[in-house]
Amino acid sequence: MNKRPVMRENRIHACLLPLAGLRIGLRIMWLLLAGCVLFLPTVAQAADASPRELLDGGRIDEALRLLTPQANGNNAAAFNYLGRAYFALADWDNAVRFCERAAQLDPANAEFQLWLGRSYGEKANSAAALSAYSLARKTVAAFETAHALDRKNLPIARDLAEYYATAPSIVGGGSDKALALAAEIATAHPSDAAWIRAMTASHSGDYQGAEREYGESLRIDHNSAAAYLELARYLRGRKAWDRFQEAVEHAVQSSRIQPIDRYDAAEVLLKTDRNLPLAAQQMRAYIQSGHTQEAAPLFRAHFLLGEILLKSGDTAQAAAEYRASLALASSYRPAADALRRLGHR
Repeated sequence: MNKRPVMRENRIHACLLPLAGLRIGLRIMWLLLAGCVLFLPTVAQAADASPRELLDGGRIDEALRLLTPQANGNNAAAFNYLGRAYFALADWDNAVRFCERAAQLDPANAEFQLWLGRSYGEKANSAAALSAYSLARKTVAAFETAHALDRKNLPIARDLAEYYATAPSIVGGGSDKALALAAEIATAHPSDAAWIRAMTASHSGDYQGAEREYGESLRIDHNSAAAYLELARYLRGRKAWDRFQEAVEHAVQSSRIQPIDRYDAAEVLLKTDRNLPLAAQQMRAYIQSGHTQEAAPLFRAHFLLGEILLKSGDTAQAAAEYRASLALASSYRPAADALRRLGHR
């Protein structure tokens, strides 16, 4: 099992401060989702790669060139993939626009509803209070529709459960709803159910209960790297730095580590400015693995490695990584801005 949050750790907050803990469209679930989504034949494929392969490879410029002319008429799959390409770029307006169109054309497609909910959620991050409220309501509505359409889809259940656990009741959240969803999936996915209970306890201020459930998730998932990283994120929030570092080290030493776990470990270390050499090592390992995922786009991995190197004082190599990012996604603004700050073009 590979449990990872959204490119990402983006959260709805804007002026709705109670929503600050929400991580819509968790990256971990994207990995699981990637194995479930079937490439629909209505999307024309390039001679050498499909939209799925381009997104997994982080080749966003190529994906946009392929998909833009295909996103017309009733081609719901093309609209969905195009929305996801813009989602990867953090272009929330276009992500919403194209994901909305896909869901309108095929409202019974659970995956389309999931990506629509994720797009609404991320757009709410930069919205004013009134808009954020409206977008949050649309987010949970899309997630609930997706879950009703496919109750066996674990990524959908996890996104919805996290929304319930972290959002206030005024926008459709509620710990009771999260716990009910945990109970619903407990038989088929006991480790994920424990993770939902842990997250719910944490956001309710029951830290003893949260620790117990994170421990249960680790036990059931046989001390997987992904489960250790979930614990590390919780400990980061608690500012338990020694235990946080220990959890990350357990993750990278796990015999069950996956390439995407290395990306997550590097990102969480970067966010805390801790053990940057280990962060650089893990991000390089992910980039070189040949097993990149849409949930952790290769162009963003290069950008984050650039950020790690910049904080480590290696500006020349940081600039090289920013350029590598832009070579895959020329419109990725954070990389372009970082180069500009360094005096490069």
